[in-house]
Amino acid sequence: MTMPTVAVATHIGGRVANADAASAVITPLGIAAAVVDGIGSEPRTCTAAKLAAETAAAVAAHRGAQAGLMAAADTMPDYPGAPNAVAAVVSVVGGRIEVAHVGDAAVWTYSDTAGLRRWTVDQTAGEHIRHMLDNPGLIASDRDALERVGAATEVLSDYVLNGLAFATVSTMSWTPLRGEDAKVERIIVTSDGVHKELTAGQIEDLARVFADDPQALAEILVELAVTGGSAPEADNATAAVISLARQR
Repeated sequence: MTMPTVAVATHIGGRVANADAASAVITPLGIAAAVVDGIGSEPRTCTAAKLAAETAAAVAAHRGAQAGLMAAADTMPDYPGAPNAVAAVVSVVGGRIEVAHVGDAAVWTYSDTAGLRRWTVDQTAGEHIRHMLDNPGLIASDRDALERVGAATEVLSDYVLNGLAFATVSTMSWTPLRGEDAKVERIIVTSDGVHKELTAGQIEDLARVFADDPQALAEILVELAVTGGSAPEADNATAAVISLARQR
């Protein structure tokens, strides 16, 4: 049996500063990982993202992902022009896995039997439009209007509808994984600089290849993201990995 391990990796990409931050911890009470993606590249945003990620992981490791995310939200000051960020947090406390997020950071799980699963849906204008278009009861005129707006989906996909500065228990997304869903070997948390560049299939392949080396997995996810199709304009890219105990 291998013991749980955690790893983080981040890269500035093609930006002037790295406003991404990640933290992962193991305590006697539990395990947690958090990725925070600051909106913008100002120094105060970078500082705020780092504090939020460390706070989220520290709290989530003993109180769960929801509490961790809300604690991170409390670190964001409330004044005009204050920094804001999106975030995703995962916790494993008492054998119970919880996922919480705001914005477009993502949480994935991988198991040898179920493969890769994503547990977060982006809280962005573009994703909201796509969700509305999936409504089978949408009348023709409304669908036509949404499809015209959908032409701008590529631009709107980055327009965040929620962040830590505005997060509440009602607006954050929280998912507990129970039963078969909780039987996973690896949990991956990514900023959008990773999962906009890499497909789910690529992430799944990497999770399988680097099954025994979470640090290598985090680093290769980030490396491939920043050297991908949008380089040298690549976004900041960050990944955190929790590798859970498993029987050999």
